[in-house]
Amino acid sequence: MLDKSPVERAREIEILLERRAAVEARAKIGRNPRRFLEAACIGKIDPATIDRPGWKEVAAAISACKVKPKDREGLAEFLLHLEKVSDLVFEAVVIARQPMLYLQGLLRLYERRGQWLREPQTWRPKTHNPRRQFSSLARHLFARFDVPVFLDTAWLRSDRGAFRYRNWFVHIGLGKNIRTAKTPYPMTKMIAHHFVHAPDNISIEGALMLADIQSLGGSTRLADALMATRLGHRVETDTQKRAFWLSVYRFFIANPLLDLRHAGPIVDFLNFQKFEAQEVLIGPGEVERRLPPQPNLTMSRRTPESLLRQVEEWHGELRVASKNEKRFWRSSGVRGFTMTTGPRGRPEQQVIWTARELLSGRELVDNGRRLRHCVASYASSCAAGACSIWSLDCREHGQERGESVLTIEIDAKGAMVQARGHSNRWPTQQEKNVLDAWARAAGLRPVPHLFGTA
Repeated sequence: MLDKSPVERAREIEILLERRAAVEARAKIGRNPRRFLEAACIGKIDPATIDRPGWKEVAAAISACKVKPKDREGLAEFLLHLEKVSDLVFEAVVIARQPMLYLQGLLRLYERRGQWLREPQTWRPKTHNPRRQFSSLARHLFARFDVPVFLDTAWLRSDRGAFRYRNWFVHIGLGKNIRTAKTPYPMTKMIAHHFVHAPDNISIEGALMLADIQSLGGSTRLADALMATRLGHRVETDTQKRAFWLSVYRFFIANPLLDLRHAGPIVDFLNFQKFEAQEVLIGPGEVERRLPPQPNLTMSRRTPESLLRQVEEWHGELRVASKNEKRFWRSSGVRGFTMTTGPRGRPEQQVIWTARELLSGRELVDNGRRLRHCVASYASSCAAGACSIWSLDCREHGQERGESVLTIEIDAKGAMVQARGHSNRWPTQQEKNVLDAWARAAGLRPVPHLFGTA
């Protein structure tokens, strides 16, 4: 439209100038980290308008945090001080093989400012290492007494259980015994002692398991093996289930020559027999839910030889049962993945990796038969949506079909909890790299002991 009135043309020029001023203002903020933080805290930045890598994520985290508008100026002061004296505000960290920002932990520290023992302005780091800086800051704010370093991750985790772990950090920092905190089960003096003295690089769930095993006289080697099973990424709060798994720990401790490579299959077998309800197809479209095969199973009088024989027989039953397995289930919604490795420009030397979800009982059994493990036992869990099972296939250039080299379990919360190859072997370094790339692309969270001992 060319025949515009002077008023319309003036208004268009005014709009153009306003937009240009806004762009220039964003550019100035985008070059100055302190202006950027201040503007983000008071809500003057839309994260969608930020293109700079890292800063976009910082703006999104600040925008989404639980701090009320009236407290945002205080948040800005907190972050501006930390930006001035430390390397934390824009620094990334990897927790359980999952990248995140230290800023997310800083925001959680600020959310609990009512519990601060000291003001953040009096804190100065004594190291350039961001992990140690964060550890020092958390203790400056909340601790008069030593707090286990592994509890630092409670501030960086966003899962529901992490809130309880943050309470533990504050509780111990005030000099109180972990036994008087709200723990998922009562702790003995021995369990509490081993828990607070767990290694710095262990997960919180791993520290709980390690404390249980050490209090029973077990070794860190046994704990490492069991952390890599389905038991290692959860905390059992049911009294009866906890008592049973403690009896399993005692069984392993009493049989130190039992090869720990059998730990995963044994745990899967025991869980299936005692706790897994069965859904049996009894007619067209008619499914009957039945009790677990052995709900009264105990570890009393069991020997390693008899247990391993039962596990092997169970594997055979699973393979036979699969011939009549007609169960299918919906996709979990987790994104599949394809990746090519090898020298660029030389396709004949390249390898193509594909992660695909297994969506039927027959696929689970076929996968278990090829790789000689008991993944077929997960059919009920997959059908119930409790987890999803994936095959990592590998093929060379020119091959039409890939060969399954790994079986991966992903739980309903997006945690990659198990990855095993033929006869329950651990992933190779190349396979680890592929799984890491898939986790980053699909937003998955590998658990600490996914690849074996830390």
